[in-house]
Amino acid sequence: MEETTTARTSFPTFWVLIALVVGILIMGDLTRRMTDARRMERDGGVLALDVATMEAENARLQAEMAGAGDQAQVEEWARGEARWVRDGERLVIPLPAPGSAPTPIPNAAPALQPPSALEVWWALLVGG
Repeated sequence: MEETTTARTSFPTFWVLIALVVGILIMGDLTRRMTDARRMERDGGVLALDVATMEAENARLQAEMAGAGDQAQVEEWARGEARWVRDGERLVIPLPAPGSAPTPIPNAAPALQPPSALEVWWALLVGG
């Protein structure tokens, strides 16, 4: 008689353990999916900003292309950037005075740094 009571109590314990393992696996999968969704939302925001920047650049370039055939703009480019001169003119390029320091050129905006592992864990724990 004792064998049947032991068999009966171990049978439900087995199913509880199986349900617990399955529950842990499901929670792990849900956590991974939530992390992926947050990453995709963040990446989507960065990409939206990139698209807006590129659209503005595209509009500027199209406006520049529209005026590229204008004779005054062609002459401005030829004299300014290409440093061309007309017949009878002389090209004069001013040089800095000896011993003077060159004007520093500002650097482009620094690229976004990926978050550190501590910041990622903190965001996952507190949801921000």
